[in-house]
Amino acid sequence: MRQKFFLVVMACIAASSARAGTWDGVYTDAQAERGHTLYMQSCSRCHGANLAGTYEIPPLVGRFMPYWSGTTLDALFDYISTAMPLDRPGALGAGANADIVAFLLKSNNIPSGGKELSNANLKAINFDPSKPRRARK
Repeated sequence: MRQKFFLVVMACIAASSARAGTWDGVYTDAQAERGHTLYMQSCSRCHGANLAGTYEIPPLVGRFMPYWSGTTLDALFDYISTAMPLDRPGALGAGANADIVAFLLKSNNIPSGGKELSNANLKAINFDPSKPRRARK
């Protein structure tokens, strides 16, 4: 009996500590659209309209994704917030940066959802560059 109780408690702890991932629909389509507009205004002159980058500037699609693997979305958000745009680091506000992150996720075929991404929930979202395999039941 004690052993079963221990297993139930451990399962509850494991379930409660599970984080959302980027594949759980962590931004909205409307947010990604706003991010697209902001990206075109503030980021495309360096990273390109198609996010492919240049010889000197890294792309924001494809090989960009694994670089952030193992982090939470706040790492990418913090980088964008403090280092971008290159000619005016930190010039964009938190809402604008969250919208740009949403646009980057959409551009990398990460599905949207029903809740907007905000700087308040970024630490709770794992950056999963590829769709995680779900355990079979």
